[in-house]
Amino acid sequence: MIPCSWKESLGVECMTCGFQRGTDHLFNGELIDSLSVFPATIPILLTFILLILHLVFRFKKGAHWILVSFMVSAVLILVNYSFTVFSLFS
Repeated sequence: MIPCSWKESLGVECMTCGFQRGTDHLFNGELIDSLSVFPATIPILLTFILLILHLVFRFKKGAHWILVSFMVSAVLILVNYSFTVFSLFS
């Protein structure tokens, strides 16, 4: 796995720390482990897949669904990072 330069430099995890491990677990069929490592893994991957499909097929409301998928991913990333940061202080 590629080491996180943010964590190496500052000593704290970045907002997307765990994405590589989550993707690895997901591709190995370990859905629960993927969600526990980084809950936004699946929505991020779905966003990229939806983006590629929209670029190829030009769906009527594709841009809207990409935006919704991106917002869900962003909220999950922020919530996960908040739990990570607050668990460091307790």
